[in-house]
Amino acid sequence: MTKKGERTKTAKRSIRRRLPNRVTDLPTGVQKSYFMLSEAERAVLNTALEKYRPGQSEPIFVGGHKVLEPALRLLKLYRLAIDEIQDGQAVTRYTRWIDAVEVRGAEEQEVYLSFSPRFEHIWLQSKRRLLEYVAQKPANIGLRSQYALRLYDWAKKYAAAGAKRISLEQLRKVLGLESVKDADGNIIRRAPLPVWANLRQRALDTAMRGINAKTDLHIQVESLQRSAHRRVTAVTFAIKAQAAAANADASLAQKRK
Repeated sequence: MTKKGERTKTAKRSIRRRLPNRVTDLPTGVQKSYFMLSEAERAVLNTALEKYRPGQSEPIFVGGHKVLEPALRLLKLYRLAIDEIQDGQAVTRYTRWIDAVEVRGAEEQEVYLSFSPRFEHIWLQSKRRLLEYVAQKPANIGLRSQYALRLYDWAKKYAAAGAKRISLEQLRKVLGLESVKDADGNIIRRAPLPVWANLRQRALDTAMRGINAKTDLHIQVESLQRSAHRRVTAVTFAIKAQAAAANADASLAQKRK
């Protein structure tokens, strides 16, 4: 394998490590956007994904006039950020879940959706991974934050222990906030939120609030370990089981009415 090929392969592995094990084949932005959808929007998208086939070009029937509003929201409101590796470089492409919405008929309307053929591999991966994941009815299905989804998947394994210490470097990997490096150790994408205070406020606290409000876990920072220079090097979390919180889709739907 050439040096360039090795860099690309290593970078791909680095990006995959950011994602929860159950949907490891999907780019971060795809997973994040999917779990931000309301129940109605996700149902329409799932119907289309279930019917999607390789090489699909014809619009996909998803239902009657009742699904038009959530279908249009998929077209207008949600942006996908697709992180991939091209020629040894990290590339982010932005697109939408739906390429077009088509309404047929006047009195008895039929709604059809189309996916962009450029991202066929994303739709096929989403069909395989996301639908399989949702079918398991995971307790974190109500989470909207990508950081909350990752932190929940990590913390769930330690709920029985009641607490878990993790280095800041490992916590960054859990949250998907590490840098991406090539085979030679060169950074091709720098780590987001490099300062602890920003990471805590914008990622960690947001994740814990979402988990505590919407899932069967309660997580809080128990203690911080610091270096001689007062830099945070490790975090200890208190992790406890709690009664599963109600899914947020109902309240979200009420706000949109």
